[in-house]
Amino acid sequence: MLRLRRSLKADKNTPQLRSCTHSGRKMRHELKFIINEGTRLVLLSRLAPLTCPDPHGEAGGYRVTSLYFDDIYGSGYLDKINGLETRRKFRVRAYGLDPSRITLEAKHKDGEFVSKLSDRLTREQYEALLHGDCSFMKDHEGDEDALGEFYRSDRLTALRPRVIVDYRREALVYPFGNVRITFDKKLSTCYNSLDMFDEKAFYSPIYQNEIILEVKFDDYLPDSVSAALQGLNAPRMAVSKYIICCDRMTEVKSYGF
Repeated sequence: MLRLRRSLKADKNTPQLRSCTHSGRKMRHELKFIINEGTRLVLLSRLAPLTCPDPHGEAGGYRVTSLYFDDIYGSGYLDKINGLETRRKFRVRAYGLDPSRITLEAKHKDGEFVSKLSDRLTREQYEALLHGDCSFMKDHEGDEDALGEFYRSDRLTALRPRVIVDYRREALVYPFGNVRITFDKKLSTCYNSLDMFDEKAFYSPIYQNEIILEVKFDDYLPDSVSAALQGLNAPRMAVSKYIICCDRMTEVKSYGF
């Protein structure tokens, strides 16, 4: 059964349960589950009185496409497979495949906590990264931002594009506890290109019916939201879209499907 840590009293006055910082960055809790469409509908009906749609999203959900990078040792993949508690991933993300909305993200994982640094990229800078050129980041070498972290990591172990992850996202937000609940469906990966904007890109579907539920919050999960999530047949899982898509690409290359 789905079990989540409950807060102590009323939503507005709930004391902090546990917080974490990493290199000065605020870390958030991140819980993941795989559910089906029926469970999604039940959750939406329970959460409707409490939450509102993400104001930065679109009605009915929006498309998220990310190009993940890994180093010459495949550390991003292997660290996850080997269960390392502290990990870091780099990705370039676009929403609705809009070339004017490209961001570079450095995501840190420390146990159940996550943090994310993000910087905007131009289309030209994105194209440069596709060809292994991050020289435009040199002025950020000493900065604690996504550009600086990417540049330092590239100099050490040569970061290169690895796989494209694509899905449809529906997001809900709840102000107390800074809660964000997302439903990600139609997970796919591109098998014939590493360019998100390639007009000939062909996407191979991975999840047809499965939906990835993610619950993110700061120091506590309010009682009302926790109650809405209780009693569902959805065990917590260490779901990684990056790993899932990398494994599918290995299958495609090995068996041609």
